[in-house]
Amino acid sequence: MPAASRKRNKGKERKAKQLAKKEADKVEAIRVDAHRIWRQMCRNVECNHGGDVVRSDDHPVSSFVDQFFVNFHTINTGQSMCNLFQTHTQIWNNESHKKSAIGIMTQIGTNMLLQDEGGYNSWPLCIAQAIAVLEQYNSAADFTVVLYSREVISKWRDLDWNTTSSRRDLLKFFRKRTSCKCLKKMHLEARKTIPKMGFCHGCQKEYGRASQSVCSRCMIEQYCSRECQVANWPVHERLCNAYVRAYEEGLHIRES
Repeated sequence: MPAASRKRNKGKERKAKQLAKKEADKVEAIRVDAHRIWRQMCRNVECNHGGDVVRSDDHPVSSFVDQFFVNFHTINTGQSMCNLFQTHTQIWNNESHKKSAIGIMTQIGTNMLLQDEGGYNSWPLCIAQAIAVLEQYNSAADFTVVLYSREVISKWRDLDWNTTSSRRDLLKFFRKRTSCKCLKKMHLEARKTIPKMGFCHGCQKEYGRASQSVCSRCMIEQYCSRECQVANWPVHERLCNAYVRAYEEGLHIRES
């Protein structure tokens, strides 16, 4: 190979390495920033809400929470959640790690609610959705089975971003998972002032949750009337089949 060609190739390799290093440094800077943010969110000098202590920076749980906050803006999508879980298998294969991750995220969500008293914050909602998956995840199960399980989807449904009762449901979710009484007053007040609401998956209108019925097959999707359910069946059928299949596979895993 001519000397000029070798020199050109070396120059290209050097530039490629420089670009790769620059990209790696950028990714690491984002991770460090995310790590700093969630560490601060864990701090509450008065109460730790029964959560686990924050692990060392290189602990698998810390790595998982880092990535969760790096991907926060897309974490409420199934694919992003799936990617997060598949790249942190140590969390799912170790019950202690999983419990620790749930405890830390519960601390963070609770502190967010306390600091934003009376307001609306999408971060605790997103954290609650991830905790719901963590609580049901079994390393023996395919992630899709977990994501479409009745236990997870029903919680995601009740934590709907768009319902007017989302804050009430959110306070209940975190209060049930803390051993302290920090959220008690806020939750009781929300129960008095915010009615339980849910969306009809047929007409897409909001109604009182008690007035709605769920699909008797999947036991998840809600409808305001039989007419809405029948009209929505062509749309709901595919999801209904996925929910039922996940439920049956989940039963099989638990029984085996």
